[in-house]
Amino acid sequence: MKSVAEIEADLAKACDGEGIRYALTGFSGAARYAPSVRYQRAMAYVSLDVERIAKLLSLKEVTSGANVTFLVPYDEGVLYGTRAVEGICIASPVQVYLDLFGMKGRGEEAAKAILDEVIRRSW
Repeated sequence: MKSVAEIEADLAKACDGEGIRYALTGFSGAARYAPSVRYQRAMAYVSLDVERIAKLLSLKEVTSGANVTFLVPYDEGVLYGTRAVEGICIASPVQVYLDLFGMKGRGEEAAKAILDEVIRRSW
């Protein structure tokens, strides 16, 4: 089984190769902006058919223990202000902050790290 980092790199390569807009978010984004917590699930916005991307990555749907979450944006705004970090597209720091803030567990902690280390420094 691949690590989360390998899955994220494969996603970036597949989406770039197919011209699919994507951006890592949640803990996947936080790991690039302000690493503060460990995580076990890749999370990304994808602009096209999730099934197609899952097939490109040889992923299969499971009922529990998922290590990848794809979010289809309700509008393209969540992909505004993306940044490339080590060749991987990451949602804007504000979007990653918003996505993390509503997560249970250590989401608020990771959101605060982004706020303190990235967002406030840009004001």
